[in-house]
Amino acid sequence: MWRRAVGTALGLGVASLDRAEAGLQDLRRTAAFLRGRVLFRPRPDDVFVATYPRSGTTWMQFLLHLLVRPQVEFRHVNEVCPWFERSLAIGSLGPEELERLPSPRILKTHLPRRWLPTGGQFVYIERDPADVLASYYELYRSYLGFGGTLDDFLERFVQGRVQYGSWWAHVEGWRRHVADADVLWLRYEALRADPRAELRRVARFAGLPSDDARIAAAVEGASLSRMKELEARFDHATSLLLERGVVPRSFIRRGQVGEGARELSEAQRRRLDAAAGRSRREPGLPAFLH
Repeated sequence: MWRRAVGTALGLGVASLDRAEAGLQDLRRTAAFLRGRVLFRPRPDDVFVATYPRSGTTWMQFLLHLLVRPQVEFRHVNEVCPWFERSLAIGSLGPEELERLPSPRILKTHLPRRWLPTGGQFVYIERDPADVLASYYELYRSYLGFGGTLDDFLERFVQGRVQYGSWWAHVEGWRRHVADADVLWLRYEALRADPRAELRRVARFAGLPSDDARIAAAVEGASLSRMKELEARFDHATSLLLERGVVPRSFIRRGQVGEGARELSEAQRRRLDAAAGRSRREPGLPAFLH
């Protein structure tokens, strides 16, 4: 009602006011992030788990947490492995709170490399885009109120009109840093095929415990069945969704390799393949601060 009244007084439609409000929110979050980014003090042993969404982010966060602190004492994983940009942008954890976290800090991010601190180490996980698409589609349907078909979402995905923009631009942007000494490139498919070997690679790269017993315990503790049991501790959206009257589904999916190939038709797969190799720009910073 108030939007309609204000819109009438200013000669604006409700949609225009909604866009203006969203723009102001973007400005507030961007300013908060930039301020926090300047005040954030990186440490040499910080470990950033960097991904495009739905690429094994939460799994790797939990694996690394169990590797360095073998217990599940947290109410939510973001308390112990914060989402770097979102924490700063919405003020859930400021630079002071991040400073109080014990070393080594495990931090999650979906940001391009250029917006992240210099210092620490970065583990980038790449996942097959078809599998990302299938998982992202379910997240959009379950959490973001998307009511379109898989074909509809496929068009959004290949055009980069989804949160965090184009998968190709994100991966290509990070690939430019693959030879950097502070970046370790990981394939999700390799992690799923042999989690102990890949976790050991990450541990040795980041200077974390890498003995067989700790590796085995972390992999067992972060199994899919165990994470499903603890699902509420990983789902960052549940409380917000309930406030909005949305009934959440499942945040932890099957995590399988090749699910995109099974769920996509041949025509959809061809459409996805045809999108590869196109030049795409990364979206502006506000797109990463949802």
